[in-house]
Amino acid sequence: MKEKILVVDDQVSFCNHIQAVLEMEGYRAVVTHNAEQALAKLSLQPFDILLTDMKMPGMDGLELFKMARKIDSEISGIIMTAYGSISSAVTSIKQGATDYLQKPFEPETLLMVVEKAVRERQMLQEIRDLRREVDQKYAFGNIIGKSHKIQAIYALIKKVSNTDARVFITGETGVGKELVAKATHFNSHRKSRPFVSINCGALAETLLETELFGHEKGAFTGAIRRKQGKFEYAHGGTVFLDEVGDISPGMQVKLLRVLQEKKLERVGGNQPIDVDVRIISATNQDIKEKIKSNEFRIELFYRLNVVPIHIPPLRERIEDIPLLVNHFIRKFNKHFNKHILKITTQAMSQLMQHTWPGNVRELENVLERAFVTTDGEIIDTFIFSRDILNNETLDILPSADIDIPFKVARSMVAKRFERAYLLEALKRYNGNVSKTAVETGINPRTLWRKIKEHELARNRFVSPKKSN
Repeated sequence: MKEKILVVDDQVSFCNHIQAVLEMEGYRAVVTHNAEQALAKLSLQPFDILLTDMKMPGMDGLELFKMARKIDSEISGIIMTAYGSISSAVTSIKQGATDYLQKPFEPETLLMVVEKAVRERQMLQEIRDLRREVDQKYAFGNIIGKSHKIQAIYALIKKVSNTDARVFITGETGVGKELVAKATHFNSHRKSRPFVSINCGALAETLLETELFGHEKGAFTGAIRRKQGKFEYAHGGTVFLDEVGDISPGMQVKLLRVLQEKKLERVGGNQPIDVDVRIISATNQDIKEKIKSNEFRIELFYRLNVVPIHIPPLRERIEDIPLLVNHFIRKFNKHFNKHILKITTQAMSQLMQHTWPGNVRELENVLERAFVTTDGEIIDTFIFSRDILNNETLDILPSADIDIPFKVARSMVAKRFERAYLLEALKRYNGNVSKTAVETGINPRTLWRKIKEHELARNRFVSPKKSN
């Protein structure tokens, strides 16, 4: 059923005419002839749109709209005004009314303005729904766990969220560092402003600089227009620097200057730009070792590491696994439109005994695989990707396990080959991702994604520096 509209005008015949036009189009229209009657109706039942004349005996249309907003903050307003009172209509728009109609008007004009108000209401509702979904997704309660370590993290995030203190998150790949960063942002006073995430390890120094700080037109070949950087875009919000340990020494100096001065200059520019952003950074590396080896500036570390949060690996908090399993069962039931009720004791034992090198992300993948391969309402076993568990090189399968569905088995073999190929390539080029991408023909972004997917620590392929 279409929207419910309250029509207010002291001219009875005019009101009845508008009501007839609206009802012909399927709208539900209720008529009153002064502000007092309108307020009485508004207090008894909800309306979507208030369509009111500006000049009426007693309270005028603008005051009525203000009062209506106190009763229902989401009601839309359309002000009808006679010729020569346009300034009053403009004032009503500034006060929050959706639109105005200048009398006399044709029925088509009325319907066009009402339809515009309806579209605006729908858009605002979608935005509210999206905001509610985001708030729920990144609420503290979604950092799931009953272990004392997770509860301590929960309490710390709660304390730090409504401050502007910089947060430095550490933990292995897959533990949920970005989830903690988003929970911190979306529960802060900055939540209505942008949350901008950037993987610092996925970009070369020059690309990272333009991504963070932007560039001016003509700053370099191909810079055909000015580009706003992530810091400018996130003004008033949060910038999440993921894999911050991979930032080059030169870029560290530039980032440190921005953090100290709260100003930046676009590449190719010389005009300082004020920036107000909160910095949350994360790394899966031993940053203190990088400081010792002079790969990471200690001044930058001190600037970033105001509030440290370490997320323990899943193997150190196995008591959280049942809670996480229940969470993923609810998630995948909705996603796959299934009705899986539980997992067996034997299957839970499999999960509790696993070492989880890929942490929560791996657990999520294992549960998703089980949903794909399970037909009933109970999961009684799990298939683990052994290429992720232990294999460093491609193993030749001595026989085919036909108890595993063909598609799953084929996927496992393909993943195993993919991991082995990347291992050998990274070894050959000493962990240099750019060189590996060029020589293998893999897109650099794809290569970085695959390295993370297969939990490959590229630093282990880097040849040790020779001492003088």
